[in-house]
Amino acid sequence: MSQGPDGEALTRAEERLAAALGRENATGALAADFAQDQANGDSPTLNDLFQLALERNSDIANAAQELNRADVARMNAIYGYLPQLSASATYSELEQEVVQTDNEVFAQGTANYPVTNLRVELTQPIFNLSRIFNIQLQNTARTVAEVEYIAAVQRATFDTFETYVTAAQSKAKIRSLRQRMSLIGRQISREGALTDIGLGTETLRNSYAAERASLAAEEAIETTRLAAALADLSFLTGSVVADVAPLSVPSGVLRSERGTSVEAGITAAEDNNPALLATAISVVEAELSRKQAIAADFAPVLDAFASYEDETREGSRFGGGSQTVDTTYGVRLTIPIFNARGQGYQAALESVDLRSAALEYFAIRRQLRAEIASTYARMSELSTAIGQSSAAASRASSNVTIEQDRLESGESVEVAVVSRQLAQSTARETLEFQRLEYLKAWGRYQFLTGASLNVDGL
Repeated sequence: MSQGPDGEALTRAEERLAAALGRENATGALAADFAQDQANGDSPTLNDLFQLALERNSDIANAAQELNRADVARMNAIYGYLPQLSASATYSELEQEVVQTDNEVFAQGTANYPVTNLRVELTQPIFNLSRIFNIQLQNTARTVAEVEYIAAVQRATFDTFETYVTAAQSKAKIRSLRQRMSLIGRQISREGALTDIGLGTETLRNSYAAERASLAAEEAIETTRLAAALADLSFLTGSVVADVAPLSVPSGVLRSERGTSVEAGITAAEDNNPALLATAISVVEAELSRKQAIAADFAPVLDAFASYEDETREGSRFGGGSQTVDTTYGVRLTIPIFNARGQGYQAALESVDLRSAALEYFAIRRQLRAEIASTYARMSELSTAIGQSSAAASRASSNVTIEQDRLESGESVEVAVVSRQLAQSTARETLEFQRLEYLKAWGRYQFLTGASLNVDGL
């Protein structure tokens, strides 16, 4: 631990890594899309990042490789029922000495000669229940891989969506904080001028300054949140994301919970959520795996076989060499009786795995139902909050207009107008935050129910 890994071993490993990743093959081609982050515009839109995520997201790429692996495993399972042809060649030196015999012909001393064997063997499964179930198992596994690929696409798209909205929230809050700091700066300047002529107080001016400093600190914290969101977007999309375009909430999204219900959302999720569907099919896969194990443990196997063997002996105990050709063919029936493979019974383990798969399916379905109910309730509460915040923002705007009219008529002062504008900025910030928060909740509801995130105006 104090010295770290061996330097030479690390150097060799790095050289081998470079060689493996630099070959002109499918592995080497991955570097074009995944080795470096791709540059894009200064403020990419959400749809731009969706497209980049589909092309360069590593989770989606891994899911695609799992699908390729499932294809290969399915083909290998099919090969298990095709003819098996093999050839072998053996060269050996035989040294033979008769130690004891009651046959005078055999007692002719020793022999030393080479032997060459050429053998070709063909085996054709006729009935092998285990391999039949394995073909069905791998077909099901490929279906699972397909659904998991869809789930990976949906997850990457949702993560990109949610992170983008989070970045937009941070940008909106930073913009509001800077506007309020500017307004407080006007208050400080105005109070400073009044203090200079004896009509203001240094205490009030210091209070304004303290409030602006507090807002500046809040802005710094929000800037770090924006930077973290942009970094997450860069990872999700495999591109350099330095900023995001302004985001508005489409009118068709707001109050969308009124067009559905928790029960409808749960029904849609059970039909369309790919993660739940993949888990459900995994139960079927585990059941087929159990049947395949039972067949391997107990089912008889019938094979047809044929072999051709050419043996050349350069000598013998009797002096002369020989060449023999044997052709053998027939059928072989193998019946497992007890612990035939010397590894116990796999079926018992597969039964445990089947129960585990069923438990996982029930757990994910239960969690999905709870999350749908929670998200639906959040959308409903946010709709209520948006209505109240919209009314508050409208009244705050009216107050600014009234105060400005009073200022023009000489009935008010600029400090009062600035105070009204600060209240208006705060109300608008709250409203915009809640609208974007509703957009995130809507996106999660779409994700949970397996619906699309595409909507006009987004």
